[in-house]
Amino acid sequence: MGSRSVRTEAIDVVESGRILLLRDVGFELTAQERELILDKEVIMPGQTERDSRTGRPTLIFDPERGSFERTKIQGEARREIEAMMQRFTAWADNIISTLFRSYRPALERERATYRPCVRNTPQGMHIDTSYKYPSQGRGMLRIFCNINPSGQPRVWQIGEPFEPFVSRFLPSTSRLSSWRDWVLHCLGGARVRRTRTPYDRRVADIRRLAKSDDQYQKTAPRQLVEFPAGSSWIALTDLAVHGAISGQHSLDQTFFLPVSAMREPERSSLHILERMTGRALV
Repeated sequence: MGSRSVRTEAIDVVESGRILLLRDVGFELTAQERELILDKEVIMPGQTERDSRTGRPTLIFDPERGSFERTKIQGEARREIEAMMQRFTAWADNIISTLFRSYRPALERERATYRPCVRNTPQGMHIDTSYKYPSQGRGMLRIFCNINPSGQPRVWQIGEPFEPFVSRFLPSTSRLSSWRDWVLHCLGGARVRRTRTPYDRRVADIRRLAKSDDQYQKTAPRQLVEFPAGSSWIALTDLAVHGAISGQHSLDQTFFLPVSAMREPERSSLHILERMTGRALV
């Protein structure tokens, strides 16, 4: 997996906005972890979680602190799941370092996510943004792993290339941004504007507009992809148009990738949006 030709192909796949599937490379659970996540009373202690059909709520894990930001799971079960997440983040870091060696010095590891809840309600196709931790123009390199103990695949819909997708919604974002900036000014939102760049606001607007456009979601080109249990996949999800369809029990780890570290920075979502808008966005 670490050969030069494989690394070259991996970079080309993600920088072109496609999904890199690692069919036989997955994060392995221990027997105890398998038993634990199959126990609904433990892993989904609230009725909201057990009734969920949208894959939410998710569990957000901070690898630096070694703990979840918030969860209803308590006691020994919480400690065991957090230990599983710590192992996963180390595993993900190793896979990314092996496949994307040239990225490694510049990558910033962010939060990891565990999705224990059932999803059988399709998610609208979109591109990713990070609301709580703005990417400020950096790519969102994410590795996902389907750890479903029952062998259930995770299904995604993969949409059209980034530029034609964005071109449908970009003209409306300037109006939204102007209105929002005025509201933030009135509310004293200087602190928010320092952390969220024009890029972050544009991408958030595009995501929101796309997911709320019922006609687009019904008619847009797409491909359905099944990710088998035990497989992993990697994408720059700010560049790859996607939406989850179904599945349960998946993990993902996010890394922020500075545009300057890409092999072809002009293929980044930041540079494409700057070219299309004719202005600097960071």
